[in-house]
Amino acid sequence: MIQIQLLETALLLGLYVLLAGGYALTYTLAWMWHRSGFRTAAIALYGMHGLVAAGIVFWAPLWLGWKLLLVASSLAILAIPSITLRHLERTHGTGSIST
Repeated sequence: MIQIQLLETALLLGLYVLLAGGYALTYTLAWMWHRSGFRTAAIALYGMHGLVAAGIVFWAPLWLGWKLLLVASSLAILAIPSITLRHLERTHGTGSIST
């Protein structure tokens, strides 16, 4: 991997993580405040996350194992917020904020 490819791949991976965190945050805000705007933002962020993941898988000069790990991580990122919130509701009761 040449230096420019390394830099481009690192920037794409940083964007991948940033979008995953943004998705989780907006998903949680949509759950807490029942706002469709947050739900729409969460869907958009996950869609952008998927596009960045696809770009990394098809463009970046990474070993196949790393690309498969990215695909599996993207699928896990889709499920983690809902699983975590269900667990928190079950253990602590409903924490939904209605305003």
